[in-house]
Formats: sequence, C-alpha cells, structure tokens
Amino acid sequence: MNKIGTYYLIAFFEGLAVMAYELLSARLLAPQFGGSLYVITSVLGITMLALLGGYFLGGILSSKTTTTQTPATFIIIAALLLITMPFISVLVFPFTKAFGLIGGTLTTTLLLIGPGLVLLGSVGPLLVQGVNHQQVIAGKATGIVYGISTFGGVLSTFLVGLYFIPQFGVKITAMIFGIITLLVGTLFLLMNKSIFKSGLSIGACIICSILCFQSQILAIPDGMRLLYQSDGVLGSLSVLESNQNHRILMNNGVFQSYIDKNTSKSIMPYTHVIASTASLLTKENRRSAAILGMAAGSLIPELKDLGFEKIVAVDIDSRMKGIAEQYFGIQSEDYTFSNNDGRHYLKTTDEVFDVIIIDVSNAEDQPYHLYTLEAFEEYKNHISPEGLIIVNIVDHTNVNNAKITSRIGDSLFEAGYNTFLLRNIYPELPKDRMEHYAQEKIILGTPGSLSKINESIDDLNPCCAYYPFNRNLKALFPKMTFHKDSKSIGSFYDDCPEMELLNYERIQLLRSKF
Repeated sequence: MNKIGTYYLIAFFEGLAVMAYELLSARLLAPQFGGSLYVITSVLGITMLALLGGYFLGGILSSKTTTTQTPATFIIIAALLLITMPFISVLVFPFTKAFGLIGGTLTTTLLLIGPGLVLLGSVGPLLVQGVNHQQVIAGKATGIVYGISTFGGVLSTFLVGLYFIPQFGVKITAMIFGIITLLVGTLFLLMNKSIFKSGLSIGACIICSILCFQSQILAIPDGMRLLYQSDGVLGSLSVLESNQNHRILMNNGVFQSYIDKNTSKSIMPYTHVIASTASLLTKENRRSAAILGMAAGSLIPELKDLGFEKIVAVDIDSRMKGIAEQYFGIQSEDYTFSNNDGRHYLKTTDEVFDVIIIDVSNAEDQPYHLYTLEAFEEYKNHISPEGLIIVNIVDHTNVNNAKITSRIGDSLFEAGYNTFLLRNIYPELPKDRMEHYAQEKIILGTPGSLSKINESIDDLNPCCAYYPFNRNLKALFPKMTFHKDSKSIGSFYDDCPEMELLNYERIQLLRSKF
C-alpha cells in the first residue's frame, strides 16, 4: 500500500473509533445517570471539547513528524482505552455519582472518553500534514482525510447503535471495535518495522481485554439474580428475580415493572389504579384499549380481565414483547403488539379506542411529545365519544412542585377534554421510600361528560379491589378526584420541550437518593 493510502486507511479507522466512543459512553452512563437530555448533552459536549483539544495537539505535532508512526501509536492507545472503557466506568462511578446529575455526568464522561478522543482528534491534522507532504495540496488533503474519517464515523454509528450493542452488549462491542482499531494501528507499526512497539500493543490488548471481562457494569442488588440483560440504543434492560419470587424489569437502573412471579400480577399499586380507572367505563363500552408504553405488559391481563376484547400495546422498544412474554407471563394471544412511537401509531391508524393509556417512560425520562396540546388534539380522533384517556406521569408528591402534572392537565383541558386528576394514590410514606418525594400522578380525560360511571366495586379485578384507593375511586369518584374547570399554569406545546427541563429537578433528586 502506498503512503497516501495508508494515511487514508488510518483516517477511516479514526472516524470509526470516535463514534464508537461516543455511543458506548452514552450507554455506560445510562444505568447510573439515566438517558435524559442532560446526559446526552454532556456526552456531545465532552466529545466536542476533547476533539477540540485533539485538533490543537495534532496541529502542534504536525510540524514535527511526517511518519505514520505517531498517528498509528495514538490510535493504538485510544483503542486500548476504548477496550477498557467498561472497566474504567466501574471504577469511576462510585466517586462521580456524588457530584450530582450534571456534575457527575460531565466528570464521568470526561474521564471515560476525554483522553481517547483527544488522541483521536490529533490524528486528523497529522494525517493531513502527511498527505500534504506527498504533494497533495492542503485543501484537497484536508477534504479527503476528514471525508474518509466522517465516512468511518457514519458506518460506526449504524453498526454500533443498530447492531453490535443490541446483539452483543456494551463490553463485547467495546472490545470488538477496540481490537479492530488496535490491530490496524499495529499493522502500520509493523510496516514501519516497529516490532517492539507492535508486541507491546498486542500484549496490552490482551491484558485490557481480560480487565474488561472482569468488570461488572450492572450492579445486582443483594438477594437478586440476573435473568436477562440487554443493551440497546433505547436503554439497558435487565430482568431480575428476588428470593421472594418477585420479577423486576429495570431500564437504565430504574424500576419499570414489578410482579409476583406466582400470579404474574403487578406489585406496583399504580398499575391497579389505572386498571380500576378503566373500569369506570360501563361493560358495554369496554371494547378496545390502546396502551402506549408496554414495559413488561402488566396492564394487559388487567384489561383482559375487565372484558376488553381488543388490546393493542405500543412500544418503541421491540425488546419489550419478548421480555413480557418470556419473563412476565404475558400471553401473545391476549394482545397485539406494535413496535412504534405511541403518537406516531395513533397518527397513522384508523382505529378508535374506548381507552387510551399513556404510560411511557425510558427509565425516568418521559418523552414530552406525547403530552403536548397538539398530541392530545390528535388523540381525540382515536377515542370514542364516551371513552377515556388515562395519563400516568411521575411527578413531585408535593402538589406545589408538581408543575408537570398541572401542565399536562392544562393541555388536556385546552384540547377540549373533561379533565380530572386522581388524588395521591399512596398514603404518607417514610423518607426512605421514593414515593415520599415523587410518585405516579394519574390524569383522566374524556371527550364526553363522564356521566355514566360504573360504580360497582364488584366489577373490580380481585387484585385491584385489594387496594382501598381503588374501591373508593369506584364508589366515591367525585371525592377521589380533582375536576379541572380552568387552566392554571399553561399547556405544553410541541415547539418547546419544557417538560424535559421540569423533569431535571425530579431526576436529580431521585438519582441522588435512590
């Protein structure tokens, strides 16, 4: 291979490694800090900052070397850091979590990807200088080198995000891309007859791979055993089983579903409150239901028991169907699964439902586009005249801080729904319980008057009737709800993601305490 071809090949693998760093770091951070806008912003910001430092470093070094040894050596070191990134994350997380959500995310990201991306960023200017020395004009050299590097980054983005992480997980993906990049750098050292350096890089690769395999990214609580774990672009999912025969689905370290293995019934009270709210419909109006946000599918058997003939579960994460059926006792014949965004599904279907349940979250992050005024106006086309929209949102327990709840209520009200907020579904709890600070808030909307309420307690599922709140909801509906008759704070709108900003305080609180 001629010298220019060598430079171009190095540029390709430099771009490949940069995007692998970025995507893998985001997935490593998610179980500890979540996948909110603040985490993604931290990853992008530190990536750009590290590359900025690398460009300056490469510019300084470019006047001192014209061989492939320096960029090849930098790529090898960066590859070794990529391989060990999962191992390094296990070491730094216990210390950086104390810095809070933003501080911890920034510090962790800087430690995980900063050094490697500085080295990779410096490779570009070195390669441009090398190509320029081969009688290629500077502008052309720059364009080709960065074009090839960007092509490597594009390919890496799709391979890492859409195939390798979902198929093999974070550790194996880091090893695969790290080893490939390291071998390419080692090959260039051999071409320069650097036998000793090549041997060192291979030996270091073996040691780093062993360290990576020794690391345990997911912290498994005492008394639990891991049944399933999967990393993907949409989050790190794990299924745990406790000694008490409880099954738990976790997304990025946050509880999503919690059932009794023996009965397949949810242990989380809000699931039964949602089902009890759906039972306010008379039996003849329980024909079809749409669940936006499936998780482990705990609502499906609840709605089936209430007599709903057609149940559609919509989830953007295709893994949920297999998890629900394999580990949480959900029967495939009881529902139809749609792998889709909830709002997009309703926008593109002709179906009309008697109940639409919006219970969507990626860990503690709740996608704001499902809760805006424009979204609720669209949903109106798919809800029967006397049907119900049931919205489950996690917000501050203190009503004065529950601004998200108020604004979703305003969005429903402004969209023309008869709107109700259920009173707190949990009793006063001690401070060591998450629900003391934040809990599920359930908002109810109907295009109609809600004049025909099924008040029969006998109509409740046995698991729902166990909770006094649900019995009171059926028999004393006006006393168990707040009826909204005017706007209070203001609606959410599509063009401004204010809900994500309001989420920050709650996320920081819960991540620091639990």
